Amino acid sequence: MMKKERSIFHMILTAMLIVLGLEVLLLLLTFYFSNMGPQMNQNAMDIVEKQVENRSAYLENIMLANQDLSVLSVKINETTASLTEEGAIDLENLDDSGENAMPLLSAVSSDLISTLRSKSVTGIFMVLNTEDLDQIGADVTLPGVYIRDLDPLTTPSKRNMDLLLERSPIQLVKQMDVATDKGWFSSFPPEALEEESFIYQVFQAAYQDKGQLDAAEYGRWTRKPFVLKGDGRSALAYTIPLIFEDGTVYGVLGVEMLTSYMQSLIPNKELQNQGFGTYYLASTREDLSGKSVEFQEAACSPSAGTIQNFSAESMTLTKESGDYWLKDTQTNKVSFASVRPLTLYSRNAPFSGEQWVLVGTVETTYLFAFSNHVIFLMGVAIVMIVAVGLICSLIVSRYLARPISKLSGEVAAAQKNPTAMPKFSTTHIRELDQFVTAVTQLSHDVLNTSTKFLRIMEMASVDLGGYEVRKDSPTVYVTENFFSMLGIPEKKEENLTKERFQEIITEFESVCRSSKGYAGDLIYHIPLPDGKIRYVRIETTSEAEAQVGLVEDVTAVTTERLRIEHERDYDPLTGLYSRRAFQRESEAIFAQPEKLKHAALIMMDTDNLKHMNDTFGHDWGDKYIRRAGQCLAWNTPPGTLCARISGDEFNVLFYGYDSQEAIREEIRNLKTAVKETSLTLPSGRELHLSISGGIAWYPENSREFPIMKKYADFAMYQVKRTQKGELAEFDPEIYRKEAAATEKRQQFQKLIREELVRYYFQPIISGKTGETIAYEALMRVSLPMITNPGQVMELAREEGCLHEIERITMFKSAESYLFLEREGLISGKEKLFVNSVASQHMTEAESKEYARRFTSLQSRLVVEITEEEGMDSSALEIKRNTLGLQGNFALDDYGSGYSNEKNLIDLSPAYIKVDISIIRDIDKSQDKQQIVSNIVSYAHGRNMQIVAEGMETAAELETVLALGVDLLQGYFLARPAAVPSKISDEALAVIQAFEAKQTASS
Repeated sequence: MMKKERSIFHMILTAMLIVLGLEVLLLLLTFYFSNMGPQMNQNAMDIVEKQVENRSAYLENIMLANQDLSVLSVKINETTASLTEEGAIDLENLDDSGENAMPLLSAVSSDLISTLRSKSVTGIFMVLNTEDLDQIGADVTLPGVYIRDLDPLTTPSKRNMDLLLERSPIQLVKQMDVATDKGWFSSFPPEALEEESFIYQVFQAAYQDKGQLDAAEYGRWTRKPFVLKGDGRSALAYTIPLIFEDGTVYGVLGVEMLTSYMQSLIPNKELQNQGFGTYYLASTREDLSGKSVEFQEAACSPSAGTIQNFSAESMTLTKESGDYWLKDTQTNKVSFASVRPLTLYSRNAPFSGEQWVLVGTVETTYLFAFSNHVIFLMGVAIVMIVAVGLICSLIVSRYLARPISKLSGEVAAAQKNPTAMPKFSTTHIRELDQFVTAVTQLSHDVLNTSTKFLRIMEMASVDLGGYEVRKDSPTVYVTENFFSMLGIPEKKEENLTKERFQEIITEFESVCRSSKGYAGDLIYHIPLPDGKIRYVRIETTSEAEAQVGLVEDVTAVTTERLRIEHERDYDPLTGLYSRRAFQRESEAIFAQPEKLKHAALIMMDTDNLKHMNDTFGHDWGDKYIRRAGQCLAWNTPPGTLCARISGDEFNVLFYGYDSQEAIREEIRNLKTAVKETSLTLPSGRELHLSISGGIAWYPENSREFPIMKKYADFAMYQVKRTQKGELAEFDPEIYRKEAAATEKRQQFQKLIREELVRYYFQPIISGKTGETIAYEALMRVSLPMITNPGQVMELAREEGCLHEIERITMFKSAESYLFLEREGLISGKEKLFVNSVASQHMTEAESKEYARRFTSLQSRLVVEITEEEGMDSSALEIKRNTLGLQGNFALDDYGSGYSNEKNLIDLSPAYIKVDISIIRDIDKSQDKQQIVSNIVSYAHGRNMQIVAEGMETAAELETVLALGVDLLQGYFLARPAAVPSKISDEALAVIQAFEAKQTASS
């Protein structure tokens, strides 16, 4: 289905509207993902949280300071005790009347006023009582005093004229000379003793507890505001009990803060600039972590008239997403609430379950007003952007579309007169004007090109033909030579229809043989009357309204290509496949396992070709090779791949057989033919053809062609090394052994390249003191197939790498020794014994590098020599000079058969190491003891030292000590280790015991 056409105006307008939409969408997404609105709301909430936090800390400090009555309580108790001792008062009837309490009230009145002045409170009181409040009558009044300062922030009057007495005996009024308030009473009326009063809770808690705690522990703020009888001012009070030193509770003491004064401490304007916030001082007995918490309101700041007012009874806050919210059920208004606990009571106090908090609330309408206003402005801006964008899009689209629409009309007019050259007006748009110019020029060029092409076609040496099939025409145009080039009898049809043309081409393709050319196109083979073949190529091109076909005579090119391919794929000497062709054909066959069934690959070499070339010349060698190729080609079944790979090497691939035995039968026939094939030499002698080869089986040996080649090649060389002139099958067991040996050699070469050895050190112990005199560096290796130094030395001899082993041993052992010395793992005074290859020495450059790196070690170095192949005196002399040994040689494994007396004389070592074969069970063999005794005698006479190595028992140690051996080495004393260990305690004990015995006997 064709797409609906659109005008240029609509396309430009659509594009600009899409851009405008994307800009608006980007703006909205930016606003959305920037989280601007919620972030501004969160900032407003954070500001409220911080204000409440600061105000709660301030209020908590004031209330804690006000409730600290400990000093006053102590003074009152001291005064009570003093008056009791004097007999002025009696605690048992202290609360009977104001007259009985008068001495105490008079004595502490000045202290009460002083405390009142020193704190931020509006009143102070003391009530006297010694009886259980639950047991006294309902009409009982209690004596006491209640003093109030209505304006605690002003400077106190000298004569206390700013104070008012709310409760006190008449005698105390006269004595204090303080004015009474309008609601004055001489005692505390029964209403003051109710359960929720500022007296009852504190007194009863202390009374029932018999005053066991400190008075301050019983302290409590009234949860609800109270109003004194006869007075209209509400207040909050903090009360503590008066506890005598014997635990008698004889009243309460406390301070008050008028709610009007409390409101001045929690101003609402700091919560919100316009005062749309409210502070609440409240308390609760519920857990603050709950989803809903009910608070008892004690005081609140005056709030603006537009904010909801809550009752003084209680309020409930709900918790959502970690924040508190206050909801007015009557107006459905919601306020954000910040709750900050006030720590007023100690944790284990009787009233610690009453949690005081400061709650700051701001209605969300005002709290989030700024963010809502910003969002509104953003919306207005987006609407304006869209409106202006639409108008601008219409104007720009109309402006850009006008010249294009005009040009479109001119093109339509030009189409009505196709014979005339088109002429177009200028649009003043560079690209369009360039396009118009190009179209005009193209019209001229098409005409010129068509004329030239027709001339070239007529002059071309290559035959070309063609056809054209157009959708808008029922007939097909063909050139005059089109059908003749395809070998089709000439068609005289003037109006060749598409259907008839398709029938002719289909019939041609079905009967004409074809092959692929270099580019993968089809080359048709057209037989000619003279027996030759014409090669043609048909190339078609499809366009929107037509299909054009070109027929080209490619006979010369194809003939040359076939010649080159034959030379490439066939060996010119034998006519067999070349190496490259055999590889290609074999891979193609192996890609189709169903064709292979059972198969055998034979890789073979002709024997005696070099002798033939050297004796009779290369021409006769070529004849020998040609005869071998003929033998293979004539004596293998059709379909067998035979190839000359190179020189005298041939490959044969038998495939498609049902069993190995069928292939073996063909191979036996081939072997018979090879033996019967001969070549008559110039001398007249008959030279029989001799071929050595290896056979690999499919699928028994492998299913992979590269692996089969490797196996067949291996089998062939096994034959050439053993018995030439045979065809042998691949033997996996022999191959595995050879592969293992090769792998072992490769691991050895890796060991040499990467120096994959490490050195353990075995102590050499003094036979006199038991101290460590030296360490022997012993090579350790842990490769998968090489696990001990003996294997390393065997491979080094086979691979000619003894020098590399010598170099690695000298450098690596020294590096390891100095590392132990630097780390403090050995003292650094001991000598280092290093095993050396007698026939090898370091080069001059290696010796200089050794001397540079290990100067401090050279004087302590002892080179051990074991001669297994013959002592090389020149190599030993070079060792002595280049290493600065100063004669520090040791003859190793003396008595093993390698280190004999001649080597001992030639080397003249400083140390002779008696082989383990002599030391093993020496305590049981007189012959071995005699040998050691002889060598000890010989050595000591020439300032040489004897080392007994390989000791494994205490008896062996005692025996060699008795024979006069100087130094000791073996598992019984200490095993080799990366970090050498000390001599074993058992061995040390044997040495010390022997030395002590020698000392005693001397």
